[in-house]
Amino acid sequence: MKSDELIKNDWYIINNGLGNPVRAKLVESAKQGRGYKNAVLMDVIGSDAGLYDETGSVYVKDIIKKYKKGEKLK
Repeated sequence: MKSDELIKNDWYIINNGLGNPVRAKLVESAKQGRGYKNAVLMDVIGSDAGLYDETGSVYVKDIIKKYKKGEKLK
């Protein structure tokens, strides 16, 4: 996804090397001053892949698409 398409407090599906795509909630806005960040703070639901849930930085290039409630993760 592009940085300008991201909305704070929305859910997204990310794939950042945890094995399977997982859900993550955008905690901060991707906008920074006049431009956009390359990495954003997200609350990652690692339990979707059998790991711990954590908050941390995620590269925008690793965000696949917006998550719709009830959607199955592949």
